[in-house]
Amino acid sequence: MTGASPAFHSPAIDLIGFGPLWTGFSQGRFSPDPSGVKVQCHGRVLWLGIGCIRGTEKAVIDRAIRAVFQRYHLSLAAIAGIATLDIKADERGLIAYCQEKGLPLKTFTAEELRDINVPNPSAIVNREGGTPSVAEAAALKMGETLLVSKQIEAKSVTVAVSLAARE
Repeated sequence: MTGASPAFHSPAIDLIGFGPLWTGFSQGRFSPDPSGVKVQCHGRVLWLGIGCIRGTEKAVIDRAIRAVFQRYHLSLAAIAGIATLDIKADERGLIAYCQEKGLPLKTFTAEELRDINVPNPSAIVNREGGTPSVAEAAALKMGETLLVSKQIEAKSVTVAVSLAARE
């Protein structure tokens, strides 16, 4: 489900005495109707592939992720972790974001990412990083399905989102 802004919908489960429960990785919208969804549960099944310019601050990374999740109606609570190129393992903003959110940071070599088929390869990324994709390829390394193809935010952060089969 890449491209245009999809509306992901999860089934609501009726909890006797408590009302409906929203489950899934998307952000449900609450209705003012008192019989509507009262609780949302999100399994940690979304993996973010992140690419960023060297020295990008945590706040910029946070805003980029929030913008993508808002645009695609995804829940931040469903994030399982962050994946990126190994040369970003010491990226302070990325490390700080993962530490603040309690998320693992998984890194891959250019060789590990190079052969992953992605919808939006980049000649510039290939020249600079040795792989035609960082965000999409890293996301797909951790999840089976690319939900959101690469989104470039603030001209410094690239975010892609994949769905893992389970937590």
